[in-house]
Amino acid sequence: MQRLPLRKLRETNVGGLMREESARKVELVRAVEVEDREAALLTREDRAQADTKARAAASTLKGREFERRFIAARADFAASRLVTRHAGLADLLNRSRWPGWVGVGVPLVALAAGFLANEFGTDKHLDLLAVPLVGTIAWNLFVYLWIVITTILRRGRRNPLTAALAKLAGFGRQGAEGGTAIERTAASFSSRWAELTAPLTAARTSRTFHLGAALFAAGLIGGIYLRALVIEYRAGWESTFLGPQAVHSVLSTVLGPASHLTGVAIPPLSDIAAMRWTGLGTGGVNAAPWIHLYTATVLGLVVLPRLALAGWQALRGLRLARNLPVAGREDFYIRRLLRASGAAPGRARVTPYAYNPREETRRRITATLRAVLGDEAEVRFDEPVAYGAEDNWAAQHSLDPGDDYHLLLFSLSSTPEAENHGIFAKRLADQGSSRGKGTVIGALIDESPYREHFAGQAGLDERIETRLDAWRAILAPAGVAPTGIDLSATDDDALAKRIEGNLIRDADLSR
Repeated sequence: MQRLPLRKLRETNVGGLMREESARKVELVRAVEVEDREAALLTREDRAQADTKARAAASTLKGREFERRFIAARADFAASRLVTRHAGLADLLNRSRWPGWVGVGVPLVALAAGFLANEFGTDKHLDLLAVPLVGTIAWNLFVYLWIVITTILRRGRRNPLTAALAKLAGFGRQGAEGGTAIERTAASFSSRWAELTAPLTAARTSRTFHLGAALFAAGLIGGIYLRALVIEYRAGWESTFLGPQAVHSVLSTVLGPASHLTGVAIPPLSDIAAMRWTGLGTGGVNAAPWIHLYTATVLGLVVLPRLALAGWQALRGLRLARNLPVAGREDFYIRRLLRASGAAPGRARVTPYAYNPREETRRRITATLRAVLGDEAEVRFDEPVAYGAEDNWAAQHSLDPGDDYHLLLFSLSSTPEAENHGIFAKRLADQGSSRGKGTVIGALIDESPYREHFAGQAGLDERIETRLDAWRAILAPAGVAPTGIDLSATDDDALAKRIEGNLIRDADLSR
């Protein structure tokens, strides 16, 4: 099954979006219950008790608020059990949190680096073309230009940093099928959590970098001023390729706005030429006016804009941390929990193809699916799709994301054909891939008519298995695994267990 894009989760999320810590626990418990198929980490008694506690916690609420509170309270109870019993899961939960020291440490290191970068040129010289000063301004202007261009070109798509973080999360899924339950849980939770929080991580990373850039520039200027209190800086310039005219143009362009704001004039061309260092003791003037000009420029072009960007990203991070889109009704696992809460009865849809099932067949299938999904489950049958009409049907019908199962119903008496039966399954599977993973798509092969027709013949079971193999081969390209059912002999409970076992195993709880 395909994953539903995270931006779509906001539309189907249970009871609204969750705070970061609640979402973290929901996703951890989800990973455990999906991957811990033997209930070794969280026992079935624990899960039942979590359901009871959650129902009590949400008993006074209604609708989506009930559902949201039920899911969050259940996860809180189950997560507390898990982390007290399994140190590895407690460590996993802690490692999933944003390291707070990064948001403080990186900017402080940047401030120190800026302060230590104040030695420009040699001795007491302040080189007006020094890379730390001009380069800092140029780099930040490039960053602003990059932000504007990527924002325009993105047009609603994800931030490049967010996309990169989400892509990195995919690598964590490799190997999730191997190892112990706790290893599978760790791989599943880590990759899913990294993808879910990619926008939040991007906001926090951007905030840290912007704040670091602002403090680096502040440290750069602060270091110069501090040293200028006890030594005299001499401002001048030297260049292999630039002459006085070019240098005057560069300085006028870079420092011109600051000159207008501060009233500190930029010297004429003749004075700029005289400031050129051509040898020991030549060129240079008192650097105080130039320090003031560069300070105003760096403040206006670097420190203040970067602080504003850091503040914006900080507010964005706070908003995202309060509104994480955890799995909602589109997710099979969540719907299973809501059924346990009594808030969301199961739903199944059956679409017969080139087969008009008898009333007794419909009754048995309905009873079986209610045994799987709950007594209050809604089971509905589509009108049979005529042979060869699969394209028209697919064009006029679509998956309902509220369905737990959408089952294709075929007769074993029919000969499976790739260009008809296979295409029909593929059309439905393609709809599932484009709409997300909430609906489990499966196929039932009714053996009853075939068994009735050939009753008493030798080798019937072997012939049936051969025909089922042919059906599996035809439906395999669509990713649909058919389940053969004998409605004429098998009791309802055994049939329910067989269907549930096959469908839930194939869906893997819609992971």
